[in-house]
This record gives sequence, structure tokens and C-alpha cells, in this order.
Amino acid sequence: MNTQTQVKRALSTPDSVAYVAGLLRSNKELCRTELAEAVCQHFSFYDERGRGQRAGCLKALRELEAAGYFVLPAAERKNGHGSPRRLSDAVAKPTDVPAEVGELRGLSLVVVETTEQMRIWNELMIREHPQGAGPLVGRQLRYLISSEHGWLGGFGFAAAALQLADRDRWIGWDAQHRRAYLHTVVGMSRFLIRPWVQCHNLASKVLSMSMARLPDDFERTFGYRPWLVESFVDTDRYSGACYEAGNWIRVGRTKGRGRQDRLT
Repeated sequence: MNTQTQVKRALSTPDSVAYVAGLLRSNKELCRTELAEAVCQHFSFYDERGRGQRAGCLKALRELEAAGYFVLPAAERKNGHGSPRRLSDAVAKPTDVPAEVGELRGLSLVVVETTEQMRIWNELMIREHPQGAGPLVGRQLRYLISSEHGWLGGFGFAAAALQLADRDRWIGWDAQHRRAYLHTVVGMSRFLIRPWVQCHNLASKVLSMSMARLPDDFERTFGYRPWLVESFVDTDRYSGACYEAGNWIRVGRTKGRGRQDRLT
């Protein structure tokens, strides 16, 4: 599989740069999307399901443009302001939630697939999660925690952290192996139990349910099964007890830097 790093590395060679520059000179009407599709086809940038890695290719092309290799067509204008799709009102509070998870009726995880489900997920995260709805990065799966009592919360899975010293030491890979296999690690970017839901063992229960569901759902969507899932606990806010109850392994601490941190 061509990971993001491999795509950029392949496009950074002199022959590749010359090919892209020639493509731009001979096809002045190309938009960025069409250029990325042509490049994916030429270099066989496809994922396990045979889909072109257009987003990763576009990112690599933008980075190469910023480094001065060539000039891309003007970016296409988008409608709207990039705001997440939301509901017009807050998600209704669940009713009659029992104190024990075993007494919950109809507890299940719902994969977010429809526009309405995305609006509900966004509304929950924007209003009730400390980090909001995102943006999430990379390959993404979202779940809503459903019950007969109402929506209880949700999950968001996305790309893993680019570098984590304690995680990378625990896995035992070097920089080369991390670049090659980072796509097999999935990051749990959002985990929400709604603030007014007080139900003993609910958090550890849905954590276990998500780990049972994720491999199959991820493979069905992206064509391969992840090897590991990582998550983080803000220890100023939470104890992390639900992770311990769900048999997660604590491998260390972060340095407090985000995935999209641009500082070196």
C-alpha cells in the first residue's frame, strides 16, 4: 500500500517532478482534482480496494508546490464555509437511563453513514465533547451509541498520531517501519458519554463493543484490518478507569503535542 509518506517520496524524485511539471504544461485546463487523478493513475497510487489515493496525492502535490518544484492550478472554490453539518437544535436528552449498564434497553453502536446521523454526531460532539467535532484526519469511522432511552454518546476513529515516543518504543519499530505501517494503527479521536448519563460500567461496556466492531467495519470500508487502536486520556479531567476495565494497555505519556502541530 502507498502510504502518505510513500506517495510523497515517489513524487519527489526528479523523474516524477518532471512528469508532473510536463503534465501541467501540456494540460493547462486541468484542475487540481483532475491532476491528482491523472497522477494516481500514472503512478498506481491505489489503496487495497483499488481506489485512487486522491486526497493523499493532492496533499503531496501541495507540499511539493510549497517547496518550489512546480505551480499547481488555482485551488477550486468550495461552497459554504467548511462548517460541519449540524442539527438546528441540541440532541434530545436520553430519558429514564438506568443506573446499571445491564439494565439498559437496546444498547448498540450505529455506524454513522447517513447525512442525518452525521448531523447528530456533529451536534453531540460540538456541544458536549471538550474537543468538539474535529476535524478528524485520515481514514475515519464514526459511531453513535444508541439505546431505547435515546442517544448516549459516540465514538470517532481516525488516523493515529504521527509519532509517539512511548508508543513507538512499546511496538519496537524504527522510523522506517513506522512510516510503512502507521496506517495499521487507528486513533480513537473522540469518545463521548453524554454528561448527564450516569450509568455504571457503561463506558467500559461500549469501549469493548467498539473494539469488537471496529476491525470488521474498518475492513469493509477501507479494505484492510487495523492491528492496533490507540487513545489518550486527559488526566486533568479523567482517571482512565474505563480503559483499564476494558483491558487497554497503558504504554506511556505524550508530550502534549497535537497531530497537526507544525512546530519542530
